[in-house]
Amino acid sequence: MMKKLVHDRKICLACAGCVGICPKMALDMFGLDLQIDSEKCVRCGICVKACPIGALKITEVNDA
Repeated sequence: MMKKLVHDRKICLACAGCVGICPKMALDMFGLDLQIDSEKCVRCGICVKACPIGALKITEVNDA
């Protein structure tokens, strides 16, 4: 199993608070759409804790 950062676009406020707090600069906003660079993301969870509405979470995905 592999961990992955996922984003719920339906509830995201596009506040970009997660973008500035990411230590690996793995997040970016394009208009109102959050982009996650899975190559840079180390799934540290800092952005998950910073999101005021819980639009980000780390889940386990099957890597097969």
